[in-house]
Amino acid sequence: MNTNKQNKENNPQNRNKKRNIAVLVLMFLLLLCLFIVQCQLDKMKQEALREQQESELEARQKHILDSLRQLEKMRADSLAALEAARIADSIRVADSLAALDTTDKTPKPALNRDSIRHVRDSLAALEKARQDSLQHIADSLAALEKARADSLEKKRIQDSIRAADQVPPVAEITPPAGRYYDPIKLKVKCDEIKCKTFLSIGDTMNPQEASKAIDYNKTGSVFYFAEDSVGNRTAWEEAKYDMASDNICGKNAYPVPVGAKTVCVDAYEYPNLADENPRDMVSHEQAVSLCEQAGKHLCTIDEWQAACRGKDNTKYSYGDSYKQNKCNTNTKAAKRSGRKEQCRSWWGMYDMNGNLWEWTATASKEHPNMFYVAGGAWNTNNGSRCTESKFSFYPQNQYPSVGFRCCR
Repeated sequence: MNTNKQNKENNPQNRNKKRNIAVLVLMFLLLLCLFIVQCQLDKMKQEALREQQESELEARQKHILDSLRQLEKMRADSLAALEAARIADSIRVADSLAALDTTDKTPKPALNRDSIRHVRDSLAALEKARQDSLQHIADSLAALEKARADSLEKKRIQDSIRAADQVPPVAEITPPAGRYYDPIKLKVKCDEIKCKTFLSIGDTMNPQEASKAIDYNKTGSVFYFAEDSVGNRTAWEEAKYDMASDNICGKNAYPVPVGAKTVCVDAYEYPNLADENPRDMVSHEQAVSLCEQAGKHLCTIDEWQAACRGKDNTKYSYGDSYKQNKCNTNTKAAKRSGRKEQCRSWWGMYDMNGNLWEWTATASKEHPNMFYVAGGAWNTNNGSRCTESKFSFYPQNQYPSVGFRCCR
C-alpha cells in the first residue's frame, strides 16, 4: 500500500499538476504586486503634483514680499534724497534772503528779482517732484497690496471650491471601443469646461494629453482619464479596440456572428446613411419591401439583438449599465443617424438603443399576427436595452416612433 502511495506521489502528472498550481500562485502574487506598485505610483504622482503647486504658490508670495521690501527701500531712499535736497535749498534761500537784509550794513553781492524768482521756482519744482515721487510710491504699494490681496483671495476661493467639489468629471473616449476597419483618431472628452484629459496606449504607464486627436490603428487596450480644474480626477478607464483588415459587407454594413452564421447588419437605421433622418411612419410590410429592394431582408430579432449586444453580450450597446447621455433615450424626437457617437455597438451599429423602435421580421409568439419591435425610442430611458422588445404594434399601421434596419 505504501508502494502505491509513493507511485502516486512520483507520478509525473501529479508533479506537473503541483508545479502548475505553484506557477499560477506565483503569477497571481506577481500581478497583485504590480497592482500595488501601480497604486503607489499614482499616489506619488498626485503628491508630487500637490507639492509642486504649493511650491509655486510660496514662490509667488515670496516674490511679492521681496517686491514690497524693495519698493519700501526705494521709498526711504527717495525720501532721504528729497529731504537732503530740501535742506540744501533752504540753506541757499536763507543765504539769499540774508543778502537782502537791509539792516545788515556789510557789503553783499547784489541779487536781482530774476535770481530770487529762479530760486523760488527751483524750490517749487523740487517740492512737486518730491510729491510726485511719494504719490508714485504710494500707488505702487497700493497696487502691490491689491495684487497680494487678490492672490490670497483667489487661493481662498480655489481652496473653498476644492473643498466643496469632490466629484470627479466624466470622461469618454471617442470613437468608443469596438471593431473598426479603418484607422481612427482617438480623443478623450470631458463634461467640464476647464478639464485636462489623458490616454495611455497598452497600459497606464505612459499617459499623454488627449485633448487633440491621436492617430490609432492597433488592436488592443487604450486607457484614459480626466482631471478637472480643482484636481479631481477619474479613475483609469479601459477601451478595447479590434482593428480588422477587411469588411466583407460593403459600405455602411458590418459582419455580425449570429450562431453559426455571419450576417451583414446595416450600421444605421434605414436609409442607412450617416447624419440622415431615419425613416419612420412605415408599416411592417413597407419595411420588408424596402429592405428587399435594397437586396437585403428585414433583420430578425436574433440578428438585431446579436448586433446590439456585441461580443461581450452586454445589456446596452455601450455596456451593462444605463447612461442617459450615451444614446437618444430621453428627448422629444428622433435624431439624425449617428449623431450620438457613443451609441455604437461593438460590431459598428449606431442608435440600437433609443432613437426609434425598429421593426423585426420575427413574429410574436404570443400574438402571431404581430411582429416584434426592438430597442426602444427617444423617450424610453432605461427601457431601451438590447433585449427590449414589444409586440403590441399592428403590422399594417405606421407609427412616428418606429423605424427599421436591414440585414443581409
